[in-house]
Amino acid sequence: MVQNLIAVFSLLIGLAGLTLSYMGHRQKVRQETQETALFVEQLQGLQRERGQDQEQRKLQERVQRERERRQASMIKTRLELRPSSLHDGWVVPEIVVENRSDQLLRDVRVAFLHEVIGEATTLDTGQHAFQLPPAQAAKPSHKLRFVTVDFTDIAGIRWRRDGDAGLRRAQPGTDSPDSRGAWGDPEDLYVTAARDVIMGAPASPPPPPPSGASQTEPVGRHLRFLQPAIVLVSVTLIAGALWWLLSR
Repeated sequence: MVQNLIAVFSLLIGLAGLTLSYMGHRQKVRQETQETALFVEQLQGLQRERGQDQEQRKLQERVQRERERRQASMIKTRLELRPSSLHDGWVVPEIVVENRSDQLLRDVRVAFLHEVIGEATTLDTGQHAFQLPPAQAAKPSHKLRFVTVDFTDIAGIRWRRDGDAGLRRAQPGTDSPDSRGAWGDPEDLYVTAARDVIMGAPASPPPPPPSGASQTEPVGRHLRFLQPAIVLVSVTLIAGALWWLLSR
């Protein structure tokens, strides 16, 4: 009788311990899985924020460079034929440089076919004519694409404006404006557009977390309520087994 009671009691305790051990293991696995998913989600969020910061910096740099081109984009050149005051029927070709900005230019250098035809320390707002010398005026091709205007804007940036509306930025470390590599690649002219507002626009909100991310309470919190229930069931089974053995 006593041996049977001890055997049943030991069996029930073993089953209860095994059940609790299994439930604890499952809880631990789920908690680790949840913590891993949360860590991955946080890491992805940091990567998204870092990517957004980099895109924002690139955008700000691009807008800044566009703003730097604003005054340089307002410099226009054209070729005019002015009637000669010395000979009737003759014309004198002139290169007209027009500064449409409200800021003066400094160290202006006008060249035609790589020969300097005029220089000016400063150039105010308005039109300024540079007459072609007779030797150059006699050349058959009087096209704007042979004209270059070098100048420094109000911000201290050195530019070259080509007769074909090209715009280039001076490269540092060059001695001569006509040397190889003295000017950068052609840049687009500044266009007044709504993109100027981008600098003050708020950053776009980060994307929502993945649908699979946990937004509810941890699973372990629910499992903690199951442990007392399992213990209560085990105690009930043990008490029932003892009553059954003692009543025989």
